[in-house]
Amino acid sequence: MWKWTKRLFFIALILGAGYVAYDGYRAGLFNRPEMPEGAFSISFKQGLRAILVDVPNEKKTRRYFGYSMKVPFYLEDAWSFCSPPVAEENNQVAAFMKEREWPGERFEGVCKIKVDNDLVVRGLITSVPRL
Repeated sequence: MWKWTKRLFFIALILGAGYVAYDGYRAGLFNRPEMPEGAFSISFKQGLRAILVDVPNEKKTRRYFGYSMKVPFYLEDAWSFCSPPVAEENNQVAAFMKEREWPGERFEGVCKIKVDNDLVVRGLITSVPRL
């Protein structure tokens, strides 16, 4: 009896470790670049992987939503650095938020990937209060 119990325990342990490793792989935790001081990362199921810089970490009080932009296939699983919008992006951000108008929603950042000398917008991050 104990022999089978031990075997089932070890099988469950191995399956659990495999699931944790697979989940970490899907979230991109094994290839995440170095993060600047004070930054935090979020990985969304639709593929957007974001490192938020100069944005306060409010994961305990707010839920973050990522909105992906259409990018080439080779950039879909790349990590992007997100920061609050600069002055020339404010009009586009205002148009994006005007079409949404969800109660309590706040714009957090624009996510960009540097490819050679070009900046590619990878997505947008918003947040709502966690209720």
